Amino acid sequence: MPTIAILDDRKDDRETITRVVVSTLKKMNESDEWNVVSDEPPAKERDVIHWLDENDATVLVSDWKLNEGAKSQRVVNYEADRLIKEIRAKRPTFPIFVITGFESEARAHLKEVENIFSRKDFTKNAADVVPQMIRAGRRRYEEQRDLLTRMDSLARRVAVGGASARTKAELKSLQGYFQAELPTLINLDGVLTEFEKTKKKADTLRQKVQRRINQVKKAK
Repeated sequence: MPTIAILDDRKDDRETITRVVVSTLKKMNESDEWNVVSDEPPAKERDVIHWLDENDATVLVSDWKLNEGAKSQRVVNYEADRLIKEIRAKRPTFPIFVITGFESEARAHLKEVENIFSRKDFTKNAADVVPQMIRAGRRRYEEQRDLLTRMDSLARRVAVGGASARTKAELKSLQGYFQAELPTLINLDGVLTEFEKTKKKADTLRQKVQRRINQVKKAK
């Protein structure tokens, strides 16, 4: 199920945004089609992408001024500016929306996000904002479906042997994109020998990809 992930170091703000999003999804009759995750954010920046993947997130809603408290009270060790750049470097088309109490400042600093809203405007105009998030999330899901289909096709070519270096390199790139666990099958040297040793793992990979494709199809 596609998921809207809410990232805010302040519990009260996080819960308020969650209530607004969930309520709006219900009014739109979309609550059965979308999940919302808003648990406490990962403490370290390096864990955020894993957190998004673990929750099958297709949209990120983030505060801008994360890490505002005193050092002893900080929930996270990163700021949104740097985090967004990191996500963009690895997931260029991942939809990111920012909700902040410092909208004008955020607009001056953030250029590569879908939209920026003040907390007040978001709450007041949720009926217009949440559909934006859904549209962006659906585009993301379509993109994932296409890439997963491509990954499945490439994995099959490598598994039967004789795949070109370009095919293996593309599969390795997609494997990195989805952060899947792919064994030494993708080694550019001796791939056929490695395949014989790891056929079982290769079959598991194809099944994993197929399950992900089926999940995306069901969510449409």
